[in-house]
Amino acid sequence: TVQRQLAAMVTIVKARAPARGRGGGRSCSLGVAEAARRGRASTAQPSPSSTPHASSSSSSSSRGARRGLACSAKPSKGFGMLEWFGGGGSVVSQGNVVKSAKFVYNQLWRAMTQELAPQDSTGSYARPKDPFVSDSVEGAGDPARVFYLYTGNACPWCHRCLLAIALLGIEDRVKVVELADDAEKASRGGWIIREGARDPLFGARDLRQVYDGAAAAPGGEGFRGRCTAPLLVDGATKRVVSNNSTNIMRRLNDIAIAKGNAAGAAAVDLFPADLAPEIEAAGAKLYTSVNNAVYQCGFSTSQSAHDEAARKLFQALDDLEAELAGGRYLLGDRVTAADLMLLPTLCRFDACYAVLFKCACRRIRDYPNLHQWMQRMFALPGSVEAFDADGCKRSYFQQLFPLNPSGIVPYSPSAWQDMGIDPANRIPQNQASEHLHIRNPSAATPTSAN
Repeated sequence: TVQRQLAAMVTIVKARAPARGRGGGRSCSLGVAEAARRGRASTAQPSPSSTPHASSSSSSSSRGARRGLACSAKPSKGFGMLEWFGGGGSVVSQGNVVKSAKFVYNQLWRAMTQELAPQDSTGSYARPKDPFVSDSVEGAGDPARVFYLYTGNACPWCHRCLLAIALLGIEDRVKVVELADDAEKASRGGWIIREGARDPLFGARDLRQVYDGAAAAPGGEGFRGRCTAPLLVDGATKRVVSNNSTNIMRRLNDIAIAKGNAAGAAAVDLFPADLAPEIEAAGAKLYTSVNNAVYQCGFSTSQSAHDEAARKLFQALDDLEAELAGGRYLLGDRVTAADLMLLPTLCRFDACYAVLFKCACRRIRDYPNLHQWMQRMFALPGSVEAFDADGCKRSYFQQLFPLNPSGIVPYSPSAWQDMGIDPANRIPQNQASEHLHIRNPSAATPTSAN
């Protein structure tokens, strides 16, 4: 019955659509005569609220008539379906118009969301596993060997890798290839080589072509699978090192330590051996309860799945708030990889996740310790430069079409203001070592854990 009524509704819409277009469109249908008539009626029958100002009624009515002459002054009502239907003798009731529209919209939203974010049977986002990880980096100590990191500003998983490069000081060994998220231009997935940038390895236009070059099957077939960022590629072999963000951070740490050993110099260590179990445990908890939980909130296709993810998320934030009461960083008074795993999620929270992903129970600004920790993290050298906050916010609201079909970005003077962070508040370069674990040169092999 709903399908028949929907078909009748579409027929009526098609029949009436040409009439709307005559005379320059529905907003112009008022016409000069009608505008004049309304102006005369306004003059003849002033409203009670206008009688104390009778001397201005004539000029007001003439202004009203002039406004009526402007086609653009009449607001658009779309197809006007709710006015056509629902009256006596109508083929389709207003209730069924609304019900049919909601059904069609919901089915399109669900299908597009599942394409973007695969779902399990409960309607919860089930993130696929990353197919490429490595236990070591060939040529990590060779100063002539260069690696390439394909990364997009909007992505929190990419952001943690960019933070690692900045804090480790390995910009000379790891070159960043900037991506932009544009599913309309990408041949698979959503990433293209940013306009004005160049892919130095394959001359690719998008990330799929990079995967085809760096991860092609032995038979010469192109890569089959999700083309995700970040992606670390060995410039010498042109083969994938890893596309798992935590694994990439470990390999970047290996490069930094090998570089320091080769030069007989100290190096920043984001994975200090004495904190290895704590970093491993923190990373697992952050992934499940924070990093991935915000996406499960946003991409859930059932209320129960959203609620479960939100409860898990805010309980974890409450726990982190309590833990940070006793130290500057997550695992003591110096930065570790665990801090880099958390920052990209929290700095997107108030501007993006609280609104777009419906993580609206509390903001990060409502957690004093977490907020102060975030300010300390952005005070570290290179941290602000690794993140375009306003560009990130635009990307979330304009590119995640199933969640925000209008593409409208919530207004605010800046995304930094959304966070309540002062990007000018910086730690002097000569004091940065007081916030970082420093490893002295040795022949020790860097950690090889995944």
